[in-house]
Amino acid sequence: MKAIANVLCCGALRLLTALLPLLATGNAGSVQAQQARTVSPAARAIEVRIPSETGVVLAGTLHLPAGRSKGPYPLAVMIQGYGPNQRGGFSEIIKRLAADGIASLEYDKRGVGRSTGTYKEDVEQLTADTAAVVVAMRHRSDIIGSRIALVGHSQGGVIAPAAAAADPHIAAVVTLAGSVGDGLPYVRKGIYRQMMKMVAGGQDALIGPAADAAMTMLQARVDNRDAVTISRLRANAVDRFEAAGFPRPQGEQALAMIDVPEAWSASRLRSASDLRALHIPVLAIFGSKDTVVVDDAPAARTALASNRRARVVVLDGLGHSFQEGAVTGAPDEVAKSGPYNGSPRLVAVVGDWLRDTLLTRSASGTGQAR
Repeated sequence: MKAIANVLCCGALRLLTALLPLLATGNAGSVQAQQARTVSPAARAIEVRIPSETGVVLAGTLHLPAGRSKGPYPLAVMIQGYGPNQRGGFSEIIKRLAADGIASLEYDKRGVGRSTGTYKEDVEQLTADTAAVVVAMRHRSDIIGSRIALVGHSQGGVIAPAAAAADPHIAAVVTLAGSVGDGLPYVRKGIYRQMMKMVAGGQDALIGPAADAAMTMLQARVDNRDAVTISRLRANAVDRFEAAGFPRPQGEQALAMIDVPEAWSASRLRSASDLRALHIPVLAIFGSKDTVVVDDAPAARTALASNRRARVVVLDGLGHSFQEGAVTGAPDEVAKSGPYNGSPRLVAVVGDWLRDTLLTRSASGTGQAR
């Protein structure tokens, strides 16, 4: 996947930035790993091991507020984005929550770090792991089981609503740059948008059919069509890309990179439906310079429109990793910027909202989606 990220800046392959919430976020995982362990003197860390599916034991760190009573405490479960990530990437948010008396739990993904099992890019399995974490935390005497929030970044922002939609006892959900859409139509929207940007004088009459042809090919993969059919549909898609203004070699390369299992599995994406199903407090945050999840805030507002306890926020000048100092918002700025998910503005919005939501008896969160 890192190889994919490295060629995204070349020609037609930039259209794959539309798939980054599902495929990759560059080298974000390595940045997170650098920030993984000691978080704050305001928190005391407890190593935990949590059984999930057969053969999978998740290694995590439970950060309990230090210098306070023995609890029990409300809890925020941190869910990372795409890739084989270890603990890390939420250090500034965890510090803030600990100062407010809220515990946090972060964990290595299955098959990564000290967790057992085999890592596989399967959102359903990763959602099952999150559910197992929640169950384990509810059995702890130092955690208030009825006040557990899920905080997910990027792909974690898809997993958090999915886990909450299946668990009526989740208290709240925070999504940070989570994609909002259902199935291949969401992928099609992103591909179309990128193609229109890349082709000078792009015309819907040409680019629309090219995006449709790519989706027809992916749908055939989902339907397990035969190799001859797939080959025919791919050739048709390349023809459509060429007609839309892309040199044929670039069209062929782009289609080859789109035609991967991670993209086929996008047919199971239900993040918009999962958000729509939630009637608990939900906070969805996006960055105005995000080049990975682009223009998803309006979709979040639509999905959450009937939820009086939901709020949608767009933070100006922040990219996908919510770091101050973004210039273009491109993934290659991550390693050069401040802490991952560390913008003081982000930390303040998340911290204030979780404090108000988890530390009130009603845990109601009254913000109207906007």
